[in-house]
Amino acid sequence: MMDLSVGVKIYDNDWFLKHGMEIEAAADLLRSMGITYVITQSRYLPMQDTAVESAVRGHDRARYAAQDDLAFRNALKDRGISYFGCLNICFDPAYTRRNPDLLPIDQHGNRAVQEDWYVGMAPDREENLAHKIGLLETAVRELQPEGIHLGFIRWPGFWETWLPDMQRASKPDYSYAPDTLRRFRDETGADIPVDQPIQAAQRIASHYREAWRDWKCGVTVSAIGGIRSAVRAIKPDTEIAINTLPFFRTDFDDAVTEVFGQDVSRLDAVVDVFEVMAYHQILRRDSAWPARIASDIKQRGKARAICTLQAKAIYLDGIHAGHGRADDISAEEFSDAVGRLEASPVDGVCVFTLSQLIERSETADGKAMIARLRNFRQA
Repeated sequence: MMDLSVGVKIYDNDWFLKHGMEIEAAADLLRSMGITYVITQSRYLPMQDTAVESAVRGHDRARYAAQDDLAFRNALKDRGISYFGCLNICFDPAYTRRNPDLLPIDQHGNRAVQEDWYVGMAPDREENLAHKIGLLETAVRELQPEGIHLGFIRWPGFWETWLPDMQRASKPDYSYAPDTLRRFRDETGADIPVDQPIQAAQRIASHYREAWRDWKCGVTVSAIGGIRSAVRAIKPDTEIAINTLPFFRTDFDDAVTEVFGQDVSRLDAVVDVFEVMAYHQILRRDSAWPARIASDIKQRGKARAICTLQAKAIYLDGIHAGHGRADDISAEEFSDAVGRLEASPVDGVCVFTLSQLIERSETADGKAMIARLRNFRQA
């Protein structure tokens, strides 16, 4: 079983392209930080741009060609650091640009459009799932990772904008696309107009709310189950981790299950590790909140749970400006969050992201943050 004490997300290639580290140096750096596992992109499982710029730009492509993902994976293994290959499932802007009919429809009959960097797909899109499974099969065969981390494995929604003072009704709720509605009708017997999204959404809300919630959650479980089976057919001991939304069931009237289709108690059947995205600065929470929400998710399910903390304040510009988010995360704040996790039932801590941690590593705050990680549950 993997040691999930201290991890880091590697969502870009900056350690190699920007900071000029070679593989052995990067692996040594991670070991010196006390890292026991990584959640990482690779050329086998490329990461799309999100709040982090992940895609390789034209001026970096020549150097990127020299990066050896298998050598990096093996260097980590030699140092006792476990490897989660990471792939986004229901988020892929390039794929949806090529296949716009796969985009979901909301309760107002509107087809999803990109909001900042985000545009999602529903987990019932079989074409997308088959495409992603193909990528994962190759990656698992080549890299032999200890685990696979599934990003964006949920029903669509830009959850980072769901701040405490917003109303659920102001947000889009997906998906009322005809083929999705047809599947729901056929599988549950619901009497709904499958070609009229607005009327279908209204009828579901008034007559089939629980059935719709349970069906959506079941689709998420089924999608992960299919991925898990494909991955384990190649490497049977591969552990499956997922991005897990940091919402209590009471938040926004149980939006985590009704809107996003993530029911931790049901996901236990197909998930080994819940990675809780407890980004407290983004969601305008305090440093005590990550341990509270991660503990709640840990206790809702039976799988292990890790809690991801931010290394840097983000979502401050563009459409995110003016929403009251703090413009910094201090070492004291970070250390308080780590300390509360240390005393919780949560299995470990993870940091978003390695690049942001490296950027702060020469500052007093950065050094203190890394020291706090290194000492996690060492007493």
